[in-house]
Amino acid sequence: MNSRITGLPLAALFVGLIFPLQIMAACQASGLQIQVLGSGGPGASSGRASSGYLLWLNGQSKVLIDAGGGTKTVFHQSGASVADIELIAMSHFHPDHSADLPAILWPAGAAFSLAGPEGSELFPSIASWARLLFEAGGAFAVLEGRLEYSLLEVESGGATVTTIWSNGELEVTGIGVPHGDVPTIGYRVDYGEFSVAFSSDQNGSNEAFVEFIKDVDYLVIHMAGNENSTGVIASLHAKPTVWGQMATASNAGHVIVSHIATSDQNQLDENLSILAANYGGPVTVASDLMCVDVR
Repeated sequence: MNSRITGLPLAALFVGLIFPLQIMAACQASGLQIQVLGSGGPGASSGRASSGYLLWLNGQSKVLIDAGGGTKTVFHQSGASVADIELIAMSHFHPDHSADLPAILWPAGAAFSLAGPEGSELFPSIASWARLLFEAGGAFAVLEGRLEYSLLEVESGGATVTTIWSNGELEVTGIGVPHGDVPTIGYRVDYGEFSVAFSSDQNGSNEAFVEFIKDVDYLVIHMAGNENSTGVIASLHAKPTVWGQMATASNAGHVIVSHIATSDQNQLDENLSILAANYGGPVTVASDLMCVDVR
C-alpha cells in the first residue's frame, strides 16, 4: 500500500499519491462527520487549540469528545449548538483536554450524558470532577441549575470495553489506555458499517487497544511525542513508530494526526515521515475547524 500524507508541506514528496480526503469548512446536513475543535497539545502548538472533537450526525452536533483550552471559541465558530449535544465524553483531566468545558456550557446550560474515567489518588473520577465543577460549592456552581446530566465512569485499566451510550444510530464504547499515572479513556464510535476511534493520549502499550480499534475507518491519534522522547514524555505518549505499528496492526483505514505539541514544522515533518514508514495507509494532519466526512 502506498503512503499518503495530506495537509502539510511534506505532502509535496508524495505528488500523485495524495488521498482525496473530503475535508470541509462546515459539516454537512446528512451522514456522519468528525470536526476538529482543537488539534494542538500543551504549550504553544503553533496557535492550535488544545484537544477537542465534535461528531455531527445529520447536521446536528451530537457528541463532544474532550474540551481543551481554546475549544470554546472553535465550538462556536463551527456553528455547533450545546442544545444538540447528547454525549460529552472526557478522555482524562489534564487541562489541555478539559479546561474549556465550563465555558462551552455557559451560559445556556444543557442536558446530556457525561462519561469519563474512574479516579485515582491523584485524579478525580468523572463524578468527582463534575461535582467539583458544577454542583453546590463547586468552582462553577452557577451552572448547577442549568445542567442535567447522567454520569458514567469508565474503567481505565486492563482490557475492559465499556458500552457508554447509544442513540439508536451512534454507539460509543470506551477502553482504558496507558497515559502514565493518569486514568485515561480512548473512545470508539460506530455508525452502521462506519467507525471512528479516538486514541486519546497514550503510550501505546495496551495491546487490547489495537483490538478495540480493529478495522476502524478513521483513527484519530495524538502525536505529542517524538521518536527520541525519553522519561516522562515517553511514559505518557507513543512515539511515531508505535503509532504507525498500531494503525497497521488494527487495519485502520485512515489516520488523522492531532494533538500536535510541537511548533517546529521540521520536527512535525520528521514525525510524519516515521509514521508513514510504519503505516501504509492515508494520513491527514488535523487542523482546527477541519471537518471530515465519514460517509
